[in-house]
Amino acid sequence: MSPGEMDRALYTLLLSLTIMVGTVTYAADGDGDGIDDPADNCVTTVNPNQLDTDADGFGDACDEDDDDDQVSDEQEADDGTDPVNQYSCTSCFDFDIDIDDETSALTDGLLVLRHLFGFSGTTLVDSAVTLSAARTGSTAISNYLNTHATQLDIDGDGRIDALTDGLLLLRYLFGFQGYSLIEDARGSDAARATSTEITAYIRSRIDTGSNVTTNTFSRVQSLVFTPSCASVNCHKGSSSQYNLDLSSGTAYSDLVNVPSGQMPTLNLVTQGNPNQSYLVQKIEGTAEIGDQMPLNGQPLNSSLRTLVRSWIGEGAKNN
Repeated sequence: MSPGEMDRALYTLLLSLTIMVGTVTYAADGDGDGIDDPADNCVTTVNPNQLDTDADGFGDACDEDDDDDQVSDEQEADDGTDPVNQYSCTSCFDFDIDIDDETSALTDGLLVLRHLFGFSGTTLVDSAVTLSAARTGSTAISNYLNTHATQLDIDGDGRIDALTDGLLLLRYLFGFQGYSLIEDARGSDAARATSTEITAYIRSRIDTGSNVTTNTFSRVQSLVFTPSCASVNCHKGSSSQYNLDLSSGTAYSDLVNVPSGQMPTLNLVTQGNPNQSYLVQKIEGTAEIGDQMPLNGQPLNSSLRTLVRSWIGEGAKNN
């Protein structure tokens, strides 16, 4: 080997070592599963296979709803249904559409009726969700009703119709019984034709205990705040910037309905309104002041940003 070839070989070796050292020094792999955090779909849970059944950006190892059927894996396990098949949990549907622990005509019944008439956006949810509701956004409600569309066929005629199924639900929730419940509100080939059958069907889908949201604060804490925000010299402990501590146990009280130290005219989190929440503006890079957060790391991916938006849109509950 000539001296020139030896020099080139040595240079190549040194370059490889530099890259390797750089990788070891700067790449973050918090859970030690061999996947660097920026590319890891479960940054705090070991999942080297990166399996993501519903392609929502959260690996199955840390996703509370692997098949995105709006029913948690835990509840599906209790019900004996398949947590990775969004069509298997037919008994998990609940007519408490907005998740406020009450099934009523002027909220849940109206939401179903509007949905069946084709309403969407603000016209779907306007004045039809309560202040305590956990599922408030029109997109979340539409997705839930579309996912469980077969459960809306109350008369069992194989069709989903506002003037039969929607009307039957609304009448039931208003307290109609007997013939007044079903009069002119069933399909011509309805499998459930009597008021007793209709009543039993609706009752079986009320207060089932299975209607849950996966857009929880605990999930935001574990997937966003803890790995990306709650670090020394950022938002942790007594040295937290703007006195905003996003550590577990303090983040909620420091965020919800608290004015931003950087933009006092906006709350960090305004319950039910992600667009008027300064936290959303900072993580999406649209704030008028300062840089996009997290400051010293990769911007949050779209799935994590959507999680934060959805949690706030559903009322920013401490759940």
